[in-house]
Amino acid sequence: MINLGDEDDPYLIFESLNFKGEPLTQADLVRNYLLMRFRHSMSIGGEQERIYTQYWSTMEKQLGANLTEFLRHYAMKDGENIYQGGIYAATKTRLKSMESPEEVEQEVKRMKGFAGIYATILDPTTESDSALRRRLENIKALEVTTSYPLLLRLLDARKAGTLVPDELELCLGLIESFMVRRAVCAVPTNALNKLFLQWTRNFPPGQYAAWLRTSMSSGAGGRRFPSDIEFSEAFKNQPQYGRGATRFILHRLEGSFQHKERVDLSSTTIEHVLPQTLTEAWIAELGNGANETHIRLVGTLGNLTLTGYNAELGNLSFADKKKKLEGTHIELTRWILGQSNWREREIAQRADLMLSQAKELWVGP
Repeated sequence: MINLGDEDDPYLIFESLNFKGEPLTQADLVRNYLLMRFRHSMSIGGEQERIYTQYWSTMEKQLGANLTEFLRHYAMKDGENIYQGGIYAATKTRLKSMESPEEVEQEVKRMKGFAGIYATILDPTTESDSALRRRLENIKALEVTTSYPLLLRLLDARKAGTLVPDELELCLGLIESFMVRRAVCAVPTNALNKLFLQWTRNFPPGQYAAWLRTSMSSGAGGRRFPSDIEFSEAFKNQPQYGRGATRFILHRLEGSFQHKERVDLSSTTIEHVLPQTLTEAWIAELGNGANETHIRLVGTLGNLTLTGYNAELGNLSFADKKKKLEGTHIELTRWILGQSNWREREIAQRADLMLSQAKELWVGP
C-alpha cells in the first residue's frame, strides 16, 4: 500500500515502480513484509526507515543480485528444503510466529549477520585466514551450492567461537573431498541437496569434523562417500575428460607441489598427451592393440595434463610434443618429459603417482 497526496498520480507512480514490467522478486516480497511488521512512518527517522537502513540496506549492498538466493539458503540452514518460489512463504511463516517488533528486529539482525557470512562464501577473497580462504575458493570452484546452508552453520559456529579455524578447515576439506571423490567415481548428484540438508538439520553442538566425516561415511548407493578402492579404480581407469571436476582436479594436483613461485594456471587448458585423434606416428608408438589402448586411456587422468600450448601441440608425435614442452614450469608435465615413450605402461605409472597425491589431498570415508 502506498499513501498518496492529492497531487500524486498513482498511475505514474506505479509505472515508475514497475517500469520494466517485471514481477517482484522473492527478496522484494520478504523486505516489504518484514518492514510492515514495524510502525509506519510518513517521515524520515521512523522505525521502518531505521530497520531498512540499519539492516536491509546493508544486506542489499553486500549481496546485490544474490540476495534472493541468500534468503533461500538462510531459510534452509535448519534443514528445511525451500524451493526458489517458496522463499517468501517460508520467511513469512517464520516471522508470523514473532509477536513483537523487538523479536522481529532480532531476527533481522541475525539475518544480517548471516548475510555477511554468505558474502564471504560468494567471495572467499574477503576471508582473512589464508587456509580457510583456499578451502572456500575450492568449494566455490566446484560449484557446490547445495552445501551453502551447511557452510552457513559451520562459519556461524566459527563466528560464535565454538568451532576453531583448524577444525573448520578440516570440515571444508571434507566437503571438497566428498565432492571430488564422487565426481571421479561418477556418482549421480541428485541426492546432494537432501544429504546436505540432512547434515544441516543434524548439526551438532561440537566435535564438528568427526561428526561430519562419520555422517558422510554412513551413506550408501547414491549417497556414498567413495572408498579408496573405488576412488583408485575410477581415478586410474575411468575416462575423466569432459567431466566438470577434471580441470579443478588437475589444478589442485599441480598446486600441491607448493612452489614458492607458482605458475598462473588461469589460462591453461587440458592437454591429452596421447591425442584424441590417432595418427600413424601414435599407432606406431602404442604398438599392438593401439586402437583399443587409445579408447581405454585417452581420457584418463594419467594421460591428461595442463598446458598453455594446447593449440600448438595438437596431434604431434610424442617426441615433438616433448620438444614443444621442454621449457614448461608445470610439474604435472615435467614428469612426462622424462619418459622415452608414451604407452600404456607410462600412462599407468603416471596415474599411480597422481593417485598417491590425490589420496592425500582428498581423504576418504
